[in-house]
Amino acid sequence: MAKKVHNITILLLLVGFCIPKKLIAQYEKTGWESYEYVQESNPWLYSDNAAGLHSITIDNFSYAEAYFDKKNGKLKNYFQSDNSFQSGADVKSLYRLNSKTVFYGNVNYSHFEGKNMGGATFIDPYVSPFNIVEYADSTQGKKALDIYHLTGAFSTELARGFNVGTKLDYKTSNYAKFKDLRHENREMDLILTLGAAYRISPFWEAGINYTYRRRIEEIRFQSYGNTDQQFNSLIDFGVFYGHQVRFSKSDGYTEANTFKPLFEEFQGTSLQLNFTLSPNILFFNELTLKWRDGYYGKRGTSSVVYTEHTSKINEYRGNLTLLNSNDRHILSFNISRELLKNYENSYQRSTLPNGTNVIDYSSQEEMLNKTIWKFSAGYTAYLGVKDYSPIWILKINGEANNMKQNVSIYPNYRKQDINQWNVGMSASRNIIKSLNQYSLTLGFSYISGGGNEKKDGTYDSSTQESTSVSLDRYIYREFEYLTTDRVRGNVTFRYSRLFPGKIKGYAQFNYALTNAFSTKHIGKTFNELALSVGVGF
Repeated sequence: MAKKVHNITILLLLVGFCIPKKLIAQYEKTGWESYEYVQESNPWLYSDNAAGLHSITIDNFSYAEAYFDKKNGKLKNYFQSDNSFQSGADVKSLYRLNSKTVFYGNVNYSHFEGKNMGGATFIDPYVSPFNIVEYADSTQGKKALDIYHLTGAFSTELARGFNVGTKLDYKTSNYAKFKDLRHENREMDLILTLGAAYRISPFWEAGINYTYRRRIEEIRFQSYGNTDQQFNSLIDFGVFYGHQVRFSKSDGYTEANTFKPLFEEFQGTSLQLNFTLSPNILFFNELTLKWRDGYYGKRGTSSVVYTEHTSKINEYRGNLTLLNSNDRHILSFNISRELLKNYENSYQRSTLPNGTNVIDYSSQEEMLNKTIWKFSAGYTAYLGVKDYSPIWILKINGEANNMKQNVSIYPNYRKQDINQWNVGMSASRNIIKSLNQYSLTLGFSYISGGGNEKKDGTYDSSTQESTSVSLDRYIYREFEYLTTDRVRGNVTFRYSRLFPGKIKGYAQFNYALTNAFSTKHIGKTFNELALSVGVGF
């Protein structure tokens, strides 16, 4: 068995140096290969550096899947739905053209509909540097989200042991609310990476890549109902603390029938170091530094930029793999930190003699200072692996997150410190009987947290009180959702069938139930049902 592991290691080194294909033992598909195993067992495939695609040891593998999810329950965040469904289709493919070139592709479409939704008006309030929050619960209604996602990447060898790669990740989203105050969102998210990897020796491989990301989420507010009704929103700079604005047809954050963009640019670089410590021990490391800049509004002499933001992101990811006969043990760990600052511009409109409107900016105030820490660690055991398909999959993982916010609306401030952690475990068993495969997964996790909901204070008590407002009910709902003690259990069953041509068809059922021990502002249970059918080839 030790000899078999040694032979696999030698094969990996040969692929790394890209020896002519005729000298590499070809892999013959059986049809039972697991795409999840192929992807999760290779840390290069999670890297931003597409040059790492050269490390795959399978010639080609693809799958296509259609899925449907149904979710119900009152144990939800303030902006989520208690009754929603989602459907979509997903196609992924890894393809080795020859001993030097590898391609990767992914096409995904999803459609979401949720009832009784309100709160945040951005697609993901935890991605945005600030939020626009509906002021009244009475305006909750149906929302729909369509996402189109396309990813393409390739890696090729330019010289012995030296590979270059590029990846293009393009996503567009359409989001809409169908009850006044209505909003329509259009998002474009483009990520381009350019990278290289070089095997310095049989025991050490290094890589580096550059990443550019451009994200624009445009939002337009509309009202089709009673035109005399007034709609207010909170410009939430953090912890639901900010300014109250009224839906207007002429000006402001929520100006009617005008798309206002939230624009962001990210630039970053990542360094990868992959060590072969022994034929049985592999150690992958990746360090990433990113810089983020953006604004909300439109740049121009006659248009307003309401806010501007910057952040710095540091991340480390490690992956230690232990090979033992037909088993693979993986220890993974991740740590990241983001420092985010958001500023609001003060401005006045003036009109030139020729009738042109001009925006004059007078000052800029720091509204938000946020620090986000994320820690995660996990252990995965793939036991009895044969033909890229394990008999057992055992997982243990843990996460701990911390978010500190300081919102300043002079002369007042609000601080918040939230901790959240969870631990989970799961076991999967795959049984092959002739042309049939039966897979069962059982999982369990425990989620909890702590911290303080809010701490208000004043910088200078002699200064006149500000006009800041707060939506406390959302503070309590969000804090309870993030920190309340709860358990989650899930069961998954998959039936697979092998067809001529080594094509595998499958159908999968998954059910999960989350139950909180004690809640006051939100519900106690949440149900998730997922069905999918697909084919691997």
